[in-house]
Amino acid sequence: MWYGFQNIDFSFLESALAKLGEFDEYCRKRKLEMYVIPVVRNAKREADALLAELDALSDSARSILHTACERLSALVEGKSDQLHGICLAMESYCDRLHTRLTREEDELFPMLRRLLSVEEWFGIAAQFLSDDADTDGRKRYPLPQFRLPASAPRSTLTAS
Repeated sequence: MWYGFQNIDFSFLESALAKLGEFDEYCRKRKLEMYVIPVVRNAKREADALLAELDALSDSARSILHTACERLSALVEGKSDQLHGICLAMESYCDRLHTRLTREEDELFPMLRRLLSVEEWFGIAAQFLSDDADTDGRKRYPLPQFRLPASAPRSTLTAS
C-alpha cells in the first residue's frame, strides 16, 4: 500500500511511471511476443483462447498505465487531486502484468512444449540468434580462439 501521499515527490512518481512504461515496452519486444506467439497464433487453434486472455491482460495493463500518466499530468498542472488513484493504477498495472507473466509460465509454456514440433522450435531459435546478431552487430557468442605457440619446442607439446 501507498502511505504518506502528501510526502510523495512528483518527480519520483513521474520517474516510476516512466520506468513502468519502459518495462511495458520491453515486454512488448520480448522474443516470446515477437517470434513464438505469432507461430502459435497463426497455426495452433488450441492456444487461441489463452492468447486472447493474455492479450486482454496486456491491453488492460497498458491502458491503466496510460491513464495513470494522464492523471499525473493533470495532478502536476493542479487540475486534479487523484494522487491516490495514480498509485492504485500503478499497482493495478503491476498486478495485471504479473498475472500475465504467471499465466505464460504456468499455462502457455507447457502448451507450447506440447504444440510446437522440434522443427518449429529450431526455426524459432534461428530467429532468436538472428535477432541477437542484428542487435549486437556481430555474432553474440563467438567461438573461443585456440592457438598453439608458433615456435614451441617439440618436447613441450608431448604428454609426459
